[in-house]
Amino acid sequence: MRRNLLQVLSSVTIALLLSAFTYAQDSRVLSAAGDIYVISAKAGGVNFIEGKVSIARKQGRSGLLLKGDKVEIGDKVLTGADGKAEILLNPGSYLRLSENSTFEFISTELENLQIKLKSGSAIFEVFADNEFRVAINTPKTNFYLIQSGIYRIDVSPDGTEKIEVWKGRAQIGRTEAIIIKGGKAAVIKNGQPQIEKFDRDEKDGFELWSKTRAKDLAKINAKLERSLMKTSLISSYNQRSWNMYDSFGVWVYNSSYGANCFLPFGYGWRSPYGYGFGYNFFDYRLPMYIYNQPQNPSVTTPGNINTPTAASQEIARPPRVVPPFARVHSIETREPINNDIYDQRIPTRSVSPSTITTSEPAAAPPQNGAKVRDN
Repeated sequence: MRRNLLQVLSSVTIALLLSAFTYAQDSRVLSAAGDIYVISAKAGGVNFIEGKVSIARKQGRSGLLLKGDKVEIGDKVLTGADGKAEILLNPGSYLRLSENSTFEFISTELENLQIKLKSGSAIFEVFADNEFRVAINTPKTNFYLIQSGIYRIDVSPDGTEKIEVWKGRAQIGRTEAIIIKGGKAAVIKNGQPQIEKFDRDEKDGFELWSKTRAKDLAKINAKLERSLMKTSLISSYNQRSWNMYDSFGVWVYNSSYGANCFLPFGYGWRSPYGYGFGYNFFDYRLPMYIYNQPQNPSVTTPGNINTPTAASQEIARPPRVVPPFARVHSIETREPINNDIYDQRIPTRSVSPSTITTSEPAAAPPQNGAKVRDN
């Protein structure tokens, strides 16, 4: 009798365990199916891999780098003879590596993005300004991308380094800074930059590939589904995954296409390559608290975004009157912004960043009053 009872209890226990396991499996399947859009503002995601690309991790297991992986600070990425990689930077910005190239992140903070390109070639498609600049360190030079645009940096085996500004404006060095405008290149050999023009109509295979990637990603943005995106944006915001005063937009992972595209904050944005975005942040008419000016985005809660705690007041940064996306749009269009337009209201199409007024300067100054040689 006791043996029969034990057998029954064992059978029931196994059945419950199997049921729970099956439910968990079904829950993961349903979760995966439901998470069509994943929202993020973090840098370091691997958005595309072609050929052989390796990673030597500072912590964890090294090996091949795969699409969907994350590159952390100190991880070294190396492309093979047939390898290319596309890495997410701050929202809207991409690092694209050519073959036989090596890079690593020094910092992945959106306001202090620093990259070390050790060898090879990289193209940077970026949204940037002087506050949200992208810094690239090579073995001999420090480059700063201080405006939205397209940049190529090459580190040759013989030690020659070169930056080409296809669009935008770059800075070389912190003191005695040299500004490189669109259509010009700087060749650094023996420590002295030589400024020269280059033909932007002549593109090699790497440059054509980068432009094609930009076009494909803009198409993915145009195919986002409004109702599902609204839910994902609200959910991720409530989990403190992003804030519209801390970046230019958000990364949206579309599981249907297996890639991240950029959702900009603001109307009328186009990629640096000129491809328009089908959707922008304001198309989704989110709750009012998401649009309100935060006092300290890193510590305030979404439900009480304008009432920071005592602890947050001690470490709070001065609030930005104008979101970074609006400031950058003003710089690019040379049209000023009205600071009051973002105070406690949702921007509408009649007051989009491209049509409102302010006294902000049109161009981003070099850092810390550096002396500028404008070439």
